[in-house]
Amino acid sequence: MLKKTIFLLFYIIFQSFCLNAQETGVEALEDKLKKMEEPREKMLIFFQIAEKYAATNPQKSSLNAHQAYSIALDLGDDNIAAKAAYRNAEGYSQQKKYSEAKYRYNRGKESALHGNDLTFAVKCLERMADMAKFEGKTHEVNSYHQQAEELRRKGQEVLVAGVSSITPSFVNKAPPVNELEMNNLREEYRKQAEQLERDRLRLNDEINLLRSEKASLNTTMNYLRQREQSLSEQTQQAQQIIAFKNLQLSSVTIEKEELSRLTDRKQKLVESMRSEYALDSVVYAQEKQDQKAKLERANYLRNILLVVLLSSAVIGFLLLRRYRANIKQKRDLEDKNGIIENERQRSDELLLNILPVAISEELKTQGKAKARRYETASVMFTDFKSFTKISEQLTPEQLVHELDSYFKAFDFIISQYGLEKIKTIGDAYMCASGLSDRASTPLNMVRAALEIQEYLSDIKQEKIRTGEPYFEARIGINTGQVVAGVVGVKKFAYDVFGDTVNIAARMQETCESGCVNISESTFKEIRYNFECRYRGKLHAKNKGEIEMYYVLKAI
Repeated sequence: MLKKTIFLLFYIIFQSFCLNAQETGVEALEDKLKKMEEPREKMLIFFQIAEKYAATNPQKSSLNAHQAYSIALDLGDDNIAAKAAYRNAEGYSQQKKYSEAKYRYNRGKESALHGNDLTFAVKCLERMADMAKFEGKTHEVNSYHQQAEELRRKGQEVLVAGVSSITPSFVNKAPPVNELEMNNLREEYRKQAEQLERDRLRLNDEINLLRSEKASLNTTMNYLRQREQSLSEQTQQAQQIIAFKNLQLSSVTIEKEELSRLTDRKQKLVESMRSEYALDSVVYAQEKQDQKAKLERANYLRNILLVVLLSSAVIGFLLLRRYRANIKQKRDLEDKNGIIENERQRSDELLLNILPVAISEELKTQGKAKARRYETASVMFTDFKSFTKISEQLTPEQLVHELDSYFKAFDFIISQYGLEKIKTIGDAYMCASGLSDRASTPLNMVRAALEIQEYLSDIKQEKIRTGEPYFEARIGINTGQVVAGVVGVKKFAYDVFGDTVNIAARMQETCESGCVNISESTFKEIRYNFECRYRGKLHAKNKGEIEMYYVLKAI
């Protein structure tokens, strides 16, 4: 048992050392990333950081993998794009966000197919089947397994075709092979390919098992650290009690010495009286009275000493009780302070979920927030087509669940591009960018809008396949001057105002479903980065004619 305990401690120390080394490696990569300007090098470093964070921080791993995926798409590197999308999906899988993970696995599959990597596409389909299984969608599990099997057969056919297409010069040199032997060779190759696939799946299972064991050991190590800290605190408390007991013992020792001195004095007094009685019997009566008086005095002193000792014992007991009460009061106070701190953090988190960081800090420090004017801000509106008609086909619970699912996906997408969510109004969704002191362009907002439409398109295909109603969105974007601030006293809200907001809403109203409609001011900012199509003019009150464009794709 002792040997096992020592081995476990050494293993925990070794794991801690490995984790520290890994964190150091991640910091070095992040410092290196700040100095890189070449897109391909930045892509590779983003992917390496995502791999480093895979076991310890799934959220950071997903963010870095998403950055590597975006750059890989711009560079046309299908291999890195597939792997980065797969790593991004793995992070969401570890956070139990199965719908988002399945969406990222699908991206990895598409990139792998575009790069003719059928094996990696099969791997993505198998993980998508696992996510669907966690969600309890049996029909999706069967569909993904069927697609994976088709890709495996296709890969085997390609490899068998490669074996069959041997060059004539090689055939002339090799011994003749009849059709039966060729079929045997093909069958042997198929069995070896299946065995390799089973070995790969087994190794993946072992890797996941090792990761879970590592997480368990980390939990055990944290428990041992907490236990060590608790034992240290108990040791300090015991030392304080021992010091207090030593102080009491010293007091008792002093009182004992005083009592001993009084006893000696009494003994000497008795001896003196006996000698005087022997020397002078004439004054015996007088001395007897004196002796009686001294005895009474000695009894009086003894009684006083007993009272002092009893009082000291009572005082010591009261001090000990007071000491324990102070310790308990201190612990209660620490617990209450901890509760207060947790509640403060929760209130801060709720405030940050409603307001931007700068506005939240200003409200906490000054009790109010001033309105601000931003010269170059972008506003985006989304709205679902035929929302009332489709909502009639759903129960209230289903409708709320669908809206929650869509808006959660929108929140995640805009957070990837640093946008600020403003509010939702029914089925409408509003966000903005450029609401800070830093210079901003609508590039990230347009990228987020295209990704939202891509996400809705994937959901639409799945809904059509299962025969369920689906939503299509219109998106409008405008860039210009806005005023932002907090309105209201109770249930206050952060909002933006101005003609820029109104024109963005008009862009959304005149947009077709599945498209992204932008104004001329936005088009001037993004025209070198996106392919757009002119679609005419829109009459705006007090603004005249405003030209509109559809964003088609990134260049």
